[in-house]
Amino acid sequence: MTAWGRFVTACSRQEDDRALQAVRIAVCCVVALDLLRVAQLGLVAQLFVPYEAGGMVGESHWAWVFDRVLPPAVAGPTLWATTLGCMVLGALGIAARPALVVGALAYAQLGHLDPGADLGIDRLLRTVMLLLAVGGPPALSPWRAFQGGAARLTRAWPRLLLLWVLVLVYLSAGTAKLVNQPAWVVPHGRPVLYRILADPLAGRLDAVAVQGWDWLFTLLGQGTIALELSAPLLLTRFAPRWAVGAVVMHLGIAGLMHLGMFSWGMLALYPAVYAGPVIDWLARRRRGLG
Repeated sequence: MTAWGRFVTACSRQEDDRALQAVRIAVCCVVALDLLRVAQLGLVAQLFVPYEAGGMVGESHWAWVFDRVLPPAVAGPTLWATTLGCMVLGALGIAARPALVVGALAYAQLGHLDPGADLGIDRLLRTVMLLLAVGGPPALSPWRAFQGGAARLTRAWPRLLLLWVLVLVYLSAGTAKLVNQPAWVVPHGRPVLYRILADPLAGRLDAVAVQGWDWLFTLLGQGTIALELSAPLLLTRFAPRWAVGAVVMHLGIAGLMHLGMFSWGMLALYPAVYAGPVIDWLARRRRGLG
């Protein structure tokens, strides 16, 4: 079989739909919790309202157009509530396809309102929302999606495309580090990773407490580059093993840096890697117990 034939066969095969069900639920929950955190801090009326209307937002992107529909003081909070409502519907599997599309569009408008606060993880999760809306399986509630019984099959291509997107994310991150800061690999002075984790604006490490650990930060930085540049392994049978390193890295970032939902948003995509092996393991256990 030719390479193109193998590609078509892989994309058109049927597989258990619970991997994509889990990704949808996890992504919607992560975004919803992030929005609720803003409300908990009492910042909705500040972070999503332009400066001239009494908020904290400076210059918006030219694509911010919702203020032509509603007054500027109302447009942002309305989009915040719309995005939150759509994420709740998406997680519960209620009208999930339209909810994901509307939620992604409302979420994007919030990003255009304040471009400086719209980060790569926000754009990645919106991309995943649209992918699931177009190619994902019929959405089920969390309690129905993972109940026992016969497997529900769906096409493999959306999950494979999601893995390809992850490969691009990691490759671009690793390449950017090598090109812009070669000191990740060959340190000059203090290791780059040390400076990042001990930065008082984003890091949690006590710079004094980790004095003398430069060798460890150098090794961890080199390991980060190696992990990111080896991301194409996600497209092979070694994906679950490779992903162990990625999961550990994201948990480390969550514990050692103040980056909001970044790590949790990335980890929300990993059911695309691990759901299959977990489902197979559970099936073997049921057969053994039976």
